[in-house]
Amino acid sequence: MISSGLALVTLVLLASLGSCAWDAWTEDQNEAMCQLHRTHALALSDKARAVQIPLVLAGDPNVSILQLGTKFTDDLGALDDTSATELDISTAYVEKRDLAGQAARVVLDHRECFDDEFNAEASRIDQAPTEVSTVEMPSAAHCSDGWPSTSIGKQGACSHHGGLIPARSSATLFFN
Repeated sequence: MISSGLALVTLVLLASLGSCAWDAWTEDQNEAMCQLHRTHALALSDKARAVQIPLVLAGDPNVSILQLGTKFTDDLGALDDTSATELDISTAYVEKRDLAGQAARVVLDHRECFDDEFNAEASRIDQAPTEVSTVEMPSAAHCSDGWPSTSIGKQGACSHHGGLIPARSSATLFFN
């Protein structure tokens, strides 16, 4: 009787140890898989960050939303790229959005591997527009009626031409 009781206790102890070892192994496997997903999402996000959209401020909310984990700097990026066209700007946005969207899909497909902030950022990226409908290009200051005044910068410039439309140093993206 004592030996069968001892065997039963030994069996229970071994089962408990085996269960703990199994749980630890399973947790290690899950963490290893999550680490792969985190690395993949951040690599895609870094590729998205590297895509410069010419003539658009890095801090433009339509652009800065397309980044997981880290925030954009306030620098002006490629604003001096005056040869860029509306098509160049739209194409760059689509490329950046596509890469950011891929990163967001990794996060959203493996929510358990990411914290709430990453999940929220991924949801915002997933809902961001995929295409630009219109690009308003940068412009020099001019009179609202189109008059090319040489007095811009001086008080009263364009006073007889509907007022002054200030210069825009960056492009503006519009979406449907």
